[in-house]
Amino acid sequence: MINNPVLSLAIVFILGFFSAHFIKKIKLPTITAYVVLGLIISPDFLNIISKEFLATSEFFSDIVLGMIAFSLGEAFSFKSIKRVGKAVASISLSASILPWLIVTVVVWLVFHQPLYIALILGAIAAATDPATTVIVSQEYKSKGEFTDTLLGVVAIDDVWALIVFGLSLSLAKSFANGNGDSIYIWKDLLKAGVEIGGSFVLGIGIAWIFNKFAYLINSSKERLIYMLGFLSLVIGLSIMLNFSILLSCMFFGTILVNGNKSSFEFFDSLREVDSPLYLIFFVLAGASLKISVLGGAIFLTVGFIIFRIFGKIIGAYFGAKIIGASSSIKKYMGWALIPQAGVALACALIAKNEIGGEMGDKILTITIASTVFFEILGPWITKLALVKAGDVK
Repeated sequence: MINNPVLSLAIVFILGFFSAHFIKKIKLPTITAYVVLGLIISPDFLNIISKEFLATSEFFSDIVLGMIAFSLGEAFSFKSIKRVGKAVASISLSASILPWLIVTVVVWLVFHQPLYIALILGAIAAATDPATTVIVSQEYKSKGEFTDTLLGVVAIDDVWALIVFGLSLSLAKSFANGNGDSIYIWKDLLKAGVEIGGSFVLGIGIAWIFNKFAYLINSSKERLIYMLGFLSLVIGLSIMLNFSILLSCMFFGTILVNGNKSSFEFFDSLREVDSPLYLIFFVLAGASLKISVLGGAIFLTVGFIIFRIFGKIIGAYFGAKIIGASSSIKKYMGWALIPQAGVALACALIAKNEIGGEMGDKILTITIASTVFFEILGPWITKLALVKAGDVK
């Protein structure tokens, strides 16, 4: 094992670069390369990165989670929502809620896991991977009603997932602390509401201050510094006030994109520096997987994968049926939503830090293992859905 954290960082960057190049040749997402690399160099395998570097995982996680959530806020512009229409709203909401409910019930009643574990895994099941879906549609030059609807759905699907996760995690923490009796349920719901409401107020407040002084920016370098400063402020205050980092940053991004005419410049500036941070985040996520925990939760992991797929298919079908969508959308939309990556891992890392102990490790391990599965098979399944829908010629 290398005891030098800087040398560990160098290894992560260099191996991440080459692994990404290799995995692109076999047409798999870059995220998959980073997660698998983390598994290989983790303490359970080659054990070649320092404990000091692994100890920074929570710091990097907080920063990257904030960046991911902030970027999702861009999809919630009033113009975007108006453009995608009721079909996208109905399908995305249904395809988030039903996987949450189905996985929660199955994990709780069939696999006999504590309710708080079931709630968190159910919420994680709601998330998708917009990047993979967009890349697949572009690679195969898919065009048509199905593709347009799909891209709209994945643009806001994870927004619902974050809201569901915020509510579920607040309830789960209360249940995990022994307050799961029915007499406490309203108190738990109120606490969850305060966390979500506080995150909303924090996002609005920081966005207002951000817009107030944005006129002082004179260059792209200043724009990046300004953006990183305020985003870090939202993340730091969320931690201090025990609000949701994901929801606070998402609300910050949502208010910014709707209240600042030059908001796209801030989102673009952040994209210039996010790649190395994402690399570190996903490698550390992979390195956090514990083989001993996975061995004892293999059936639960398989069950999570199966019932998440089932929930996405059924959820998308009902969402499409409610608004009278075409038969191809009803049949194949759920299959196209199978890929899952960044937001799911982000939620799992937060849950691990909040719940802690063996159960926290179990949540993260199941999510990492299922993410590898979904990122390997997901793109092919999405392509098949696009072909079946007739959008790939």
